Amino acid sequence: MGDPAPASQSAPDTQPVLSSDEVNRLWQHGMHEERLFHDRLNYFSAVQAGLLGVFAILYNKDPSPGVFAPLTAVALAFALLWLRVQVRHWRYCVHVHTRIRLTVPEYARTVAAFAAPGRTDGLSIARPLAFAVPLLFAAVWVALFAWVLIRSA
Repeated sequence: MGDPAPASQSAPDTQPVLSSDEVNRLWQHGMHEERLFHDRLNYFSAVQAGLLGVFAILYNKDPSPGVFAPLTAVALAFALLWLRVQVRHWRYCVHVHTRIRLTVPEYARTVAAFAAPGRTDGLSIARPLAFAVPLLFAAVWVALFAWVLIRSA
């Protein structure tokens, strides 16, 4: 009989037994990815707030649609890019946290104790943040541009 396969070479269906160092690295990676998710949310929100400030300043100077069409297009494209980036990163965070739940029994029990209807995991708040916030900014940009068009007519 040969030696058992290392954890990194086990079958994809079975969960490998990780050493305490590997568990610690996985835990740290999960926390790092969650922090990146929230840092990126803050960054994109700040940029969108800055673009809204530019919109307000320009609206007070010259409320013509020709000024706001490019600004709105850039801001809307930025919001849609933000949506794509956040959703993709949220899905990766869910993947990493699923691995952590499978590897760290205490974490799995804690999440299971928290779970209830509408609260399936410790990342339940991240989903609305990933989807709703960029979409709300996109809706604001569409509404503001519509406002400019209506006011100029």
